[in-house]
Amino acid sequence: MILFLTLIYVAFLFVLIKLKVLPNTSMTWLSTIVWVVVLFLFLFIPMQWGAPAGSARILTRAVQIVPNVAGQVVEITARQNVPLKEGDLLFRIDPKPFEIAVELAEASLVRTIAQALQDKDALANAEAQMKQAEAVRDLAQARFNDDAQLVQSGAISENRLQRRETDLDKAKAGVDQAQAAVSRAKTELGAVTEGGLIAKVAEAQARLEQAEWNMEQTNVRAPGDGFVTNLALAKGQRVVAFPLAPSMLFVDTSEKLLVAEIHQIYLRHVKPGQLVEIAMKTHPGELLTGTVDTVINLTARGQAMVAGTIAPTGTIQPEPFFVRIKLDDTVDTDLLLPGAVGSVAIYTENVAATHVIRKVMLRMESILNYLNPAL
Repeated sequence: MILFLTLIYVAFLFVLIKLKVLPNTSMTWLSTIVWVVVLFLFLFIPMQWGAPAGSARILTRAVQIVPNVAGQVVEITARQNVPLKEGDLLFRIDPKPFEIAVELAEASLVRTIAQALQDKDALANAEAQMKQAEAVRDLAQARFNDDAQLVQSGAISENRLQRRETDLDKAKAGVDQAQAAVSRAKTELGAVTEGGLIAKVAEAQARLEQAEWNMEQTNVRAPGDGFVTNLALAKGQRVVAFPLAPSMLFVDTSEKLLVAEIHQIYLRHVKPGQLVEIAMKTHPGELLTGTVDTVINLTARGQAMVAGTIAPTGTIQPEPFFVRIKLDDTVDTDLLLPGAVGSVAIYTENVAATHVIRKVMLRMESILNYLNPAL
């Protein structure tokens, strides 16, 4: 741009000299140097913070598909690079083992419910036995008391009283056993959840729900709108529920991000809401418009990595910061391909006169995108 303006100035001098408005002297031509210095000092240097620019790119999420259950793949419905909607089936895992697990859990739930009913009957039986044991104890106590009076009067011998005492001890032990049986039955029935469900019934029901959820997870579905790429999964392969062994890669196109790289020395002038123009390589001759959405106040070198060693030293370089751009509603985001790059110009509130030069430069770059493959 400086060369372009300098050539315009030289052409202007040439016209004035031909018209004999200016003399054709070395001083006249040396004014070109003054022109270049003025451009640098009062236009191009202030433009760096008045209308900072940087490279831009379109980002989207790439999701590694890891199934929640392991098993053998029996069907693959996803096709490579074919658009999918959220919830569409990607592939199916053999459901037979999980169907068996559901049947076992259902049978266990039915048996547990029956056991809970038996526990109620067992409580009633234990309470009846306790009443019977108490009656036997009371009878043994009464006989012991009667025989104790007879012994005192000399009507019977001490041996009979000892037998009555033994019978009383056995009757008391029977009451204790009956009370323990009642306590066990009440404890079994008294272990209930907050919802009032017997604990072991709730446990069996939870196992059934877990088995049903596992069976449902044999259908692996798309986490969002997008497509599968680099599809290498084949029918008959075994997949595992392990993060380090993804089954396929899903490109989520439901949300696209446009981020620009702005040098640190100009970042202090960038604020949310400022106007933005973008010249994308995929849209030569066009300019996209938007506003600054967020300044991401972190770079890769600003992240402290967890390690068991001291951070290594190295050459420190000022990395640019990312600025998230919000495109205007008039921009068709479907035409913005993830990975597309371009240039961004942010028009701040500073040195407004330099905005015109930045706009001209960006429009020239947009036109040159027809020919120039480099950024």
